[in-house]
Amino acid sequence: MSESGLKAGFDAGFFEAWADLADDLDAQYTPPGGASLTVQVLIDTGVAQYGDDFAPVSHYDTVVVFRRGQVEPESGATLVVGGISYVLAQRIDPSDESISRWAVQR
Repeated sequence: MSESGLKAGFDAGFFEAWADLADDLDAQYTPPGGASLTVQVLIDTGVAQYGDDFAPVSHYDTVVVFRRGQVEPESGATLVVGGISYVLAQRIDPSDESISRWAVQR
């Protein structure tokens, strides 16, 4: 099995197991100008982000993790989770072949 296949299998199993514990795993994803579809996401709120320049400043963000096997997220897309709407602002690292992490705005 390739590394990307291993990651995809692990992530799918993790999301499946987490679905039994989380209420807000399923979300409605709508790309700009496209049709809505149901995807599974993980949401991290209050993530401390630091700049990478000479004088970094911290601030708190909301980060959404997508399974790339379900959708390839796009900037400007909307996501509704548990009645809360988010707009995808920017893809952030670490993302890989299996998951895609995005900073979002409310």
